[in-house]
Amino acid sequence: MLPIDLQILKYIFIEKPIYYYKIRPFLTTETHQKITDQIHSMPSPNIQQSKLSELDYTIFDLETTGFIPEIGHEIISVGAIRLNGLDACHRKTFYSVVQPLRPVGKQTLNLTGLTRTQLAEAPLFMDAFQDFFDFCQGSVLVAHPAKFDMRFLQTMLKRWKLPALNVPVIDSQVMARHLFPEVKHQLDPLLKRFNIDKRERHHALNDAVMTAELFSHLLQLIIEENVQTFGELKNTLEPHKKARSH
Repeated sequence: MLPIDLQILKYIFIEKPIYYYKIRPFLTTETHQKITDQIHSMPSPNIQQSKLSELDYTIFDLETTGFIPEIGHEIISVGAIRLNGLDACHRKTFYSVVQPLRPVGKQTLNLTGLTRTQLAEAPLFMDAFQDFFDFCQGSVLVAHPAKFDMRFLQTMLKRWKLPALNVPVIDSQVMARHLFPEVKHQLDPLLKRFNIDKRERHHALNDAVMTAELFSHLLQLIIEENVQTFGELKNTLEPHKKARSH
């Protein structure tokens, strides 16, 4: 693998123009315009006084070709679970493989279990995002850690010349950092702490399901601390956002 500085140069001078060349035909399509209009017409989220126990949540996970979307790494699958408050009985699921614009390495294929055939036959990011956007509208997005997943999602939207999302987001890793400052806050140790059945990792839907089960526990504990509204939660978690997870 090339050093990061060479990867950046390669992306800027070689891959970025290729990406734009491949994406350009889709920028005038009906789907592209529909997504643009939907994002622009979204009402500004005003849920500060909304009760945590009554909000809708979309807990999602991304599988990607790397960790740095700014140098061309891509989303190759999205998994999500939609929950209403603390009611884990009535939940909906979403899963989509995403066709990348550049070849995916064997290491990523081995890690995710995806095949080149699955990727080649999958919808492009724009189409997969449309389905995901329809699935999660009107809900609070949750990820573990949300900082990574939201950065990736927003960078992909920018690459496809689509507007940025202005949606409420909760980072379940930051919630865990607040509740359990003495433990590791990565997903695996927390699954073990709450005796959550471990599914095969690095599958977007499996990871979303496990994160949703974890989030349900964390949400219950936060509410028991008398943090009742979304605004109260954001204020409670703010001091923990910049802390490093070990």
